[in-house]
Amino acid sequence: MSHTDPTLTDEDFIRLLTTYHGRILHYVVSLVPNRAQAEDVMQEVSLALWEKRSQYNPDLNFLTWMRAFARIQVLTHYRKQSRAPTQLSDEALQRVVASIDAQQHMVDDQLTLLRSCLQKLPLPQRDLVSRFYDGRLDVLAVAKELQIQPNTLYVKIHRIRERLLSCVQKQSASIGILV
Repeated sequence: MSHTDPTLTDEDFIRLLTTYHGRILHYVVSLVPNRAQAEDVMQEVSLALWEKRSQYNPDLNFLTWMRAFARIQVLTHYRKQSRAPTQLSDEALQRVVASIDAQQHMVDDQLTLLRSCLQKLPLPQRDLVSRFYDGRLDVLAVAKELQIQPNTLYVKIHRIRERLLSCVQKQSASIGILV
C-alpha cells in the first residue's frame, strides 16, 4: 500500500530523518552495544527509510515508523551475526526488543509531557532553561551573561526543575501514565 502526499517533499522527509536520527541511534545502541555496529545498522535504517519514503503516511507518527525500521534492521543484524556463539536466540532477542520498545514509549510519553510543561513556564524561565541546557555555554558564561552569580543560577534552575517535575507528575497522573 503506497501513500504519496505531495506536501511531504524529499526535503521534508530529510528534515524528519534528521530530527529523529539521534533518538533512533540511541535506540539502536541500546540493542547493539558495539558502537561501530550500531552505526552500521543506523545506516541501513536510513537507507531503508529513504527507499520506502513514498510509503510513509504523514498521518502516522514518524518516530514510531522510523523505530519499526530500526527494529527490523537490528533483528536482521543479529540474524547475520547468529554464527557467533554468544548471540541471543531469536526469542530472547524479541523479548529484549519488546522490553526496550515499551521503555522507549514511556520515555516518549515523558518527553511529550515535559515539552508541554516547558511551554507553561513563563518566557524568562524557558529562556533560562534553554541557555542552561543548550550546551554552547558553560554555567559561568550563562551566569555572566545574565549578570548573576553561578550559585544563583543553580538555585533558579533547581526551582525550575522542581516545578517541571511537579507538572509532569500531575499531568501523568491525570492521564494515567507512570513516571
